[in-house]
Amino acid sequence: MNVEEIKNMSLEDLIALGSFECECGKTHPAGTPHVIIESGAINKLPDLIKECGAKKPFIVSGKATYEAAGQRVCAVLDQAGINYNKYVFPFSPVVPNETCVGSAIMHYDHSCDLIIGVGSGVINDISKILAATTGHTYIVCGTAPSMDGYASSTSSMDRDGLKISLNSKGAWAIVGDLDILCEAPMHMLQAGVGDMVAKYISICEWKIAHLLIGEYYCPVVAELVNVALKKVVDATPKLMSRDKEAVKAVMEGMVIAGLSMHYAGLSRPASGMEHYFSHIWDMRSLAFNAACDLHGIQCGLGTLLSLPVYDYIKEISIDKEKALNYVKNFDLAAWNKSLEEFVGEGAGAMIAGEVKEGKYNVEKHAKRLDLIIEKWDDIMAIVNEMPSYKEVYDTMKMIGAPVDPKEIGLSKEEVKTTFTMTKDIRDKYIATRLLWDLGLLEEAADKLF
Repeated sequence: MNVEEIKNMSLEDLIALGSFECECGKTHPAGTPHVIIESGAINKLPDLIKECGAKKPFIVSGKATYEAAGQRVCAVLDQAGINYNKYVFPFSPVVPNETCVGSAIMHYDHSCDLIIGVGSGVINDISKILAATTGHTYIVCGTAPSMDGYASSTSSMDRDGLKISLNSKGAWAIVGDLDILCEAPMHMLQAGVGDMVAKYISICEWKIAHLLIGEYYCPVVAELVNVALKKVVDATPKLMSRDKEAVKAVMEGMVIAGLSMHYAGLSRPASGMEHYFSHIWDMRSLAFNAACDLHGIQCGLGTLLSLPVYDYIKEISIDKEKALNYVKNFDLAAWNKSLEEFVGEGAGAMIAGEVKEGKYNVEKHAKRLDLIIEKWDDIMAIVNEMPSYKEVYDTMKMIGAPVDPKEIGLSKEEVKTTFTMTKDIRDKYIATRLLWDLGLLEEAADKLF
């Protein structure tokens, strides 16, 4: 499979393809074998249950998603004479943490042999962990095209105050009933677009990381994401009217983004610095009850905050001596203290990650800096592939999504500090890592935020 071939492949083509040999040198594994996105898709559940050989499903849902789709799922199973048990979380909101995962596991009926999650982000993540824990097949009935985790085999969770990705179990079937998806709250439709425009940043940073630190990169997977992204952006003018084809395009984009992570074996195709804004806001919400919003809404805002950063990077004149002195004099102890004060409990894991990675090592930095200088024109070529801030702003504004962090309760100072700390969330090489390497992180923060 090469880039030109992937450009013309539909989601149905990808599902039918299964595993495939790629020009990147890898054999990409088969993804979710069944994806049904159409009106009345829930009515196909009995056939799916029969095909996977299950006898008694266990349904996991939240109160809102049970009303939106869970009742219909149960009615379809009742009509088909399929016995099942269910757990509807009795409290709201359901959050992706140890307590809610434990609650689902403790209510699980061991006579069941199939997990069906009815919901979107959090319910899907918890249900995937339950499926992995029990060893059973997993089917998800999506209630909103709000995030890209439907086809991924990881769950985004809050553990010990840190936002992490846990290995779980990918869906054997994704059921997206357009009659339900089109009725999702508009805020969740906006979140889906926000999570998708984030891919502008993630693909750019994936390429830069490949160039500078030799991280694995697949042009075929990247192109797959780019094609899906264009379809979602093209569909946004009709999203406010809940046009079925527009909603379908967003849902397919979410599934393809999840498949891309599955193919690559890492989250790079779908998340970068823009996601780390979101992760830090989530962590502050856990630690201090600070403002936060839906993941996709925050990723959309993170994208709008990241694009001017790359405009700033375009104007940089590299001063090697300044960069070397900046790193030589960097006060790691003071920095770690600021992490603990701003992020809370999760800072401990961030600091431990740095001990393992050693990105502040003076010798390693000097080598990276030489490579940055050598590859600067190539870096600029990658950055120049991204759309303008105005293009993405207009897309988000068109569907009524938040375009300023203050709309979700975040101050300029909070955003500025978040920006500087995005470099420590994961071991990925992102824009703030590049700015730190150049000795310009604080200068960029002061100018941009």
